[in-house]
Amino acid sequence: MDATSPLFAGPGAGHGIHVLAVLAALLGSVAGVLLVWRLIGRGPFPVSYAATAVLLPIGAYGLASVHMLESSKQVTFCGSCHLMTPIMQSVQGNDGSLASTHYARGRVPHDQACFTCHSGYGIWGGVDAKMAGMMHMVRTVTGRYMLPLAVHGPFDIDSCLGCHANAATFRAVEAHQDPDLQKSLLSREFSCTGACHPAAHPESAIGGAPS
Repeated sequence: MDATSPLFAGPGAGHGIHVLAVLAALLGSVAGVLLVWRLIGRGPFPVSYAATAVLLPIGAYGLASVHMLESSKQVTFCGSCHLMTPIMQSVQGNDGSLASTHYARGRVPHDQACFTCHSGYGIWGGVDAKMAGMMHMVRTVTGRYMLPLAVHGPFDIDSCLGCHANAATFRAVEAHQDPDLQKSLLSREFSCTGACHPAAHPESAIGGAPS
């Protein structure tokens, strides 16, 4: 999969047309027809038609926004930013980083690999990840970003334990059975990455240089 597609490219064509995109286009088209009907003078324009012509674009915008937020879960969305190109090359290149290892072994879905690990855990994890992704897009468009890309604190341990904590192979590791280590992980005093396991992404990729 080519995850470094042009900016704002949507999800893979193999998934078909998203129903939200169809509804948004339909609402926008109806509003356009109503306005054209009024402009060419085809009879009076009732108040109900005027209200509809205003409300339909608002609905279309809302559906399109939801569609964009849903599309932000796709690897193609993340990879569409040129700043993310080195990171995507690292992930798909199996260079030994934690993210690339998960990707190469199929431990995360390839079409939503970034979202799977960065969405955290719990009911608000997905919401936070989508909003963060949209802000990343805004910073890219406005040029308000800095390299190396900022990493805010240690990686969310719940994202790791949500998948690994109940795995037999994880529990079989002697270090993972240490009560003190478990307490340190749960209290966020210790992180999986950077100590026992490699960093999620290499510093070269975070700095914007090709890996």
